Amino acid sequence: MEQRLGVERADSSKVKTLLSLANEYRYVNQKKAEKNVLAALQIAKRIKDKKVEVSGLIARADLFADRSSYDSAVTVFSKALSIAEHIEFNDGKSAALIGLGNTHTRKGDLDKGEEYLQLNIAFATETKDFEGVASSYNNLGNIYNERGEYKKAMEAYTEAAKMNSAIGHEKNTAINFANIGMINQKLEDSEKAILYYQESDSIFKKLDFLPGRAFVQNGMGIVYRNIQKPDKALQNYLQALESYAKMGRKREMSQTYQNIGNIFSDKKQSGEAIENYRRSLSIATEINDSINMAMASQALGQEFLYSKKLDSAAGYSIEAIEIARAIGAKLTVMDGYKTLSEVNFAIGDYKKAYDFRIKYEAEKDSLYTIEKRDLAEDIEAKYQNEQKTREIALLASEKEVQALQLGKRKNERNAIIIFALFILLLAILLYNLYRIKQRSNKELQELDRLKSNFFANISHEFRTPLTLIQGLIQHLEQNPDQKLEKEDIKMIRRNTNRLLGLVNQLLDLSKIDEGKLKLKPSEGDVFKCIRTAAASFNSYAVQHQMDYRIKVPDTALWASFDRDKMEKVIYNLLSNAFKFNDEAGKVIIEVSHGNDELMVQVSDNGEGIAPEKLPFIFDRFYQVDGGITKEREGSGIGLSLSRDLVELMDGTITVSSEVGQGTFFTVQVPMQKIRTGQRSELATMQNQSAMDKGTFDFPKTDDRSAPKILVIEDNEDMRQYIGKQLLEHYRVMEARNGEQGLKLAISGMPELIITDLMMPKIDGMELCKQLKSNIETSHIPVIMLTAMAGEKNKIEGLETGADDYLTKPFSAKELLARVRNLMAQRQRLRHYYSDNQASLEPAKLATTTLDRRFLNQLLELMEKEYADPNFGAPQMQMALAMSKTQLHRKIRALTNESPGELLRNFRLKKAANLLSQKADTVTQIAYQVGFNNLSYFAKCFKALYGVSPSSY
Repeated sequence: MEQRLGVERADSSKVKTLLSLANEYRYVNQKKAEKNVLAALQIAKRIKDKKVEVSGLIARADLFADRSSYDSAVTVFSKALSIAEHIEFNDGKSAALIGLGNTHTRKGDLDKGEEYLQLNIAFATETKDFEGVASSYNNLGNIYNERGEYKKAMEAYTEAAKMNSAIGHEKNTAINFANIGMINQKLEDSEKAILYYQESDSIFKKLDFLPGRAFVQNGMGIVYRNIQKPDKALQNYLQALESYAKMGRKREMSQTYQNIGNIFSDKKQSGEAIENYRRSLSIATEINDSINMAMASQALGQEFLYSKKLDSAAGYSIEAIEIARAIGAKLTVMDGYKTLSEVNFAIGDYKKAYDFRIKYEAEKDSLYTIEKRDLAEDIEAKYQNEQKTREIALLASEKEVQALQLGKRKNERNAIIIFALFILLLAILLYNLYRIKQRSNKELQELDRLKSNFFANISHEFRTPLTLIQGLIQHLEQNPDQKLEKEDIKMIRRNTNRLLGLVNQLLDLSKIDEGKLKLKPSEGDVFKCIRTAAASFNSYAVQHQMDYRIKVPDTALWASFDRDKMEKVIYNLLSNAFKFNDEAGKVIIEVSHGNDELMVQVSDNGEGIAPEKLPFIFDRFYQVDGGITKEREGSGIGLSLSRDLVELMDGTITVSSEVGQGTFFTVQVPMQKIRTGQRSELATMQNQSAMDKGTFDFPKTDDRSAPKILVIEDNEDMRQYIGKQLLEHYRVMEARNGEQGLKLAISGMPELIITDLMMPKIDGMELCKQLKSNIETSHIPVIMLTAMAGEKNKIEGLETGADDYLTKPFSAKELLARVRNLMAQRQRLRHYYSDNQASLEPAKLATTTLDRRFLNQLLELMEKEYADPNFGAPQMQMALAMSKTQLHRKIRALTNESPGELLRNFRLKKAANLLSQKADTVTQIAYQVGFNNLSYFAKCFKALYGVSPSSY
């Protein structure tokens, strides 16, 4: 049994070796590459190793694709995909999907290629295969490039470059840079194109990657052609052609022959240009490469036009348009129409010339989105010149027909004027249509941006209460014998009510849009309803020490009204007033009734609204307080909903505001009094102070020696919940915004920071950047909490220096586990220093660049000054330009030693090293390392190493 297992392991190893050799031979000797792949497949089938078989099939399909045997490649890739899915081999599935996408792209089926690559982006993202995601983005860029969608191509290549750079894949990063250079070249930014090409070529040269260098040579040739350096361009093209021929890359050879033809065309050497275009077309036809067939055909059509061979020009251009339209290559279609327009004009068929010109301009507008121009300007000008030439010829004819010719010219001139007016009117019409379309597109883009912001904000609002509710439920599941505390139950109720309110607002908006939201009036006391709704903010006002006044008449106003909709309007207006007001601010709601009209006025003395933003505050999804540093949560629908509800009640809502002074809302609703009632028992509640809601209070002082953790979170319930989970094992500090948190981090020096992403004053991203760029706080680990669950947001958070990233909703156990892991990591670094005192390595001891730089500077300083007995902690402070407290905190955090201990132990390590080499006497060595007192030296040495210096 053991012998059989040993044989299988040896066979698996041999298969991997064969596939590795095949990959090396792939670009230089395809026969050897295929021989190795077939041998690997035979062994894989014999040992029944399906994963190895999938890898072999993918390698063989790649070889088919390189030889332009696209149908065979698709068949083999499909087989590999089927086996990989059956055995749940994720890497194999991802490679097969990418292979299918690339093969369909090279075959000319761009839509099918994009479909497979998008499938792999979703799959590889789910399995965290970042290399697979990056590869898919790079190949998507190739598809967008073929379609002429350069903006999309640039975005895809850039995304791929970011990912490959992050995972350290040099070759793929260089490929992405080369592709970005190609897009810059097509956008005529030659300087950037050369920069990216040179950067990628330096990597390809280092890796000895011939396909990459050939691609760069080809791209550089195009750039040099664009900047009028044809000889340099031709030199690069010929080098690229030689490389592609050596590798047997026929598709790339076809493209390079086109580029060489372009150089000869520029030099007016039509014979050489046509010869090279025909070579390109021949190779493309041989390998059934639709893209290059279309491009080469169009190039031949254009060159035959220059040579005045109009039949051939038209034939090749028509063929190019047919192929390009079938594969969606819009740029080639556009060029084909232009050539056909010029051909028909040259043969005198102006109607066809005009028709093709219209098609050309339409394609051009769809690709470049530029303003419409006079679509027949060139044709009309040439047409008039032709007529004038004929008129001159007629003037030189016989005198007896002059009168007839003059009359004819007059008629022709009138026809021309009418035709020109028609063309002008058509151009104006098209221009107006274009402007309308542009305005509509701009409005749609703005609406799309507002909706994106809305969904990001509503997601944040949902995730925060969900985290709090989920955490308490998980606590119950894990501890079924325990009961929830009263304050925990109140927290669940507050957050479920908050979620219910959000859902109801969304449902109301949907009903308003569909015209299904109707008033449901019933008789009741309007004043009592408003007092009750307004009183729900008493607790909030008390907590934030705000001057909150409810001015509602003591009498009853009995009327028929929709209680639910009235409460929603009041709640949204008051919520907005509190949201944009500082602590200790003032909010007033004043209600009156007269002339069968109810008037509600809500005012605050908060930050106010800028005049340019005031007209938009009732727009759907609009938020005055935008970005991720907004003071409190908001979705951008409250005021919009309030306006719709007031209008549903046949009322009006207006607003006035002054920056720095506050905002004043006025609601006027028709309200007919039915009868007069007495003051209800709840009417006095406007002056009643509500009891503060119970919250979890941290102890005023915490003298434990436990590590300190700083929690920065603007949502009070979330802040209290996190603190409660941590308090058993850690000392907890709290801050309600990023600005306050930054100050506490510097003054309190916590051992770990937990921060929200979306916060007032300073958001989590900026806070993390400032912490990691400050020498006093750069060593503190940071866990970032956020409701933004996308991969892009996570990468952006980690790139700012955050040590961990936790998405809401999260469990308390997961949070504690991550806190413990980061604490343990910091402790391991300190133990590492203790266990490796002979050599202090900043790269292993520090987690940030700033900390490593600090440790390097500290080591250099001690290495330079340790022999000086007068050099101590004060001199160290001066040299490092740090205060005593700063230096002590920093060194203690990184090494768990004080500056004096660190310097003393450094000297003792030097002494131990000299003693072990028997470099001198104990006395001399003590003096050499900065000790003047021999007994103190012996005492310190024995304390550190357990033996006296002489025994050591």
